[in-house]
Amino acid sequence: MSRPAGLASPETPASGCTRPVFLYPLLLLLLLSTPLAAEPPPPSSLPPGVSRFIVTNSEFSVMHEMGHMLIAELDLPVLGREEDAADQIGFMSLYLLYAGLPANELDARLLDIIDFWRLEWQRPKPVAEQVPAWDSHPLDEQRYYNIACLVYGSNPDRLAWVPAVTGLPMGRALYCDQEFEQVRKAVAWIRDQHRRAAIQGRPQIQVIYETPPGGFPDAELLIAQLRANDTLEILARRIGELFAPPRALILRMTGCGMPDAWYSLEARELTFCYERLRHFRELGETLPRLQQPATAVQCSAPPDEGGLTAPAC
Repeated sequence: MSRPAGLASPETPASGCTRPVFLYPLLLLLLLSTPLAAEPPPPSSLPPGVSRFIVTNSEFSVMHEMGHMLIAELDLPVLGREEDAADQIGFMSLYLLYAGLPANELDARLLDIIDFWRLEWQRPKPVAEQVPAWDSHPLDEQRYYNIACLVYGSNPDRLAWVPAVTGLPMGRALYCDQEFEQVRKAVAWIRDQHRRAAIQGRPQIQVIYETPPGGFPDAELLIAQLRANDTLEILARRIGELFAPPRALILRMTGCGMPDAWYSLEARELTFCYERLRHFRELGETLPRLQQPATAVQCSAPPDEGGLTAPAC
């Protein structure tokens, strides 16, 4: 059939030159086979501030749950909410573990804990994650101010800048040294009542790292932040030395599907979820941080024999 005049054949353009039609599918094939720009691989390391934020808040989270563990295993009397008591035991135990650090490093770690509760309080949350007023847990805002008060009360002279930096009202700050001393005495009482002489084969707290769940590309990087310096093993050993739980216990790192941690009396097991590490990372990467003072005093005073004297600097 003849083509109407004025219409060029696809094989024969108006110029009269023959176009090699086999090139079209070849070019299309080349375009389709060209790989798209791949997503950048996850970083092999984290900024030092983010790494410290993850480690410090993992330590506090574990020590909080160990507070629950001590209350349950040692049958400790509790006046008020157990969650508040666990926060106080966890904070003081961790503070004493940090006692030999230089003051600038100590301040940075304590501010990491304060920062976490500020970010947790201020981030938008779905209804399921919000803490209702009737809950056994204090509100995130309350925990923020409670921790800020304990930090300031640990050394009001050296940490005189904390109320201004954290927004801790002076009406509360005036009594924070007394709150800190109350917590210190309570933890000292627990130690004196329950610590026993070290003997071979006494019950220990075993740390178990389970295989991370699938679909967790940064799991190994996050876990490495804790394993690099045996962070959890040191915490477990420290609790065992100070308080000597009466039976062998387990600290289990595992995937839970949610960023959580808890202690089970029946299972004699403290569970820390890998998802919580990711939550710490996500929050840590959102900082601009609470600002520290420009100058920092160096301090390396060791704790006393029982580990319950704050660094005097």
